[in-house]
Amino acid sequence: MTPDPDSFLALARSSPWRWTTLHLAHRSGFAGACEAWIRRPGALLVRDSEGRWHRESGLPYTRGTLMVFTAEGTPPPDPVPEHTSVLPHQIAPPLRADGLVEWRPERLDLDYDDPMYTNYSWVAMLDPVELSHHVAVDRLRTDVVADRPAWRADLRALPGYDPRCGGNCCELLYSEAGMRADLDEDEEVPPSWRGRSYPDHYDVALDVQTGVVVRCLPVGGPDDAPWLENDILEVDADLDDLFDGPGTS
Repeated sequence: MTPDPDSFLALARSSPWRWTTLHLAHRSGFAGACEAWIRRPGALLVRDSEGRWHRESGLPYTRGTLMVFTAEGTPPPDPVPEHTSVLPHQIAPPLRADGLVEWRPERLDLDYDDPMYTNYSWVAMLDPVELSHHVAVDRLRTDVVADRPAWRADLRALPGYDPRCGGNCCELLYSEAGMRADLDEDEEVPPSWRGRSYPDHYDVALDVQTGVVVRCLPVGGPDDAPWLENDILEVDADLDDLFDGPGTS
């Protein structure tokens, strides 16, 4: 299939429905070099460059509890039911003719995120929905990354870019638009941040089978701009023995 910009954006929003387990070799400025295994929903094992194992599970954030107090003599309200998560694979999204997701269901009880390692860029690379809108897609082409088909393009974040974690913290596309996603008023921007230098664009490759970001490399800009690379080694392999067996805790 020859991609066009719309299909690239659709692939970026499709990851939750395109794979269940993943084994990859990762390199980035934020996590260094490591090997990772992900089993959806909610299980992650990472072996870092020194051979240490890290196990993460669940969502990369917590939920608050609402407590209601009433005046004396007033009947208390019905108890608030505990939150019950709905996972993406339990919902069938509307699909395009090419099998990619047309739009993602949005519900308060629907939890998309995979477990986090180091920072939210990890979460975003596994489900790069932030690249599915408010980005300019240029020089789109097919490519091969780690012996796997990929769609590759030059991406620029546009006003309205909505990263998983913005404010120049963990967005995939380090940019003025990424900063403004969390700091939209001029007075909110620290003086030392004003006039920051950013990459001209990012060279981004998405793995066609999974929708995962396999290359996200800054072009131009500061030498310390965020970057990441993933080499996908296995998709949908049986990882139960690895996660449930001894020796990786």
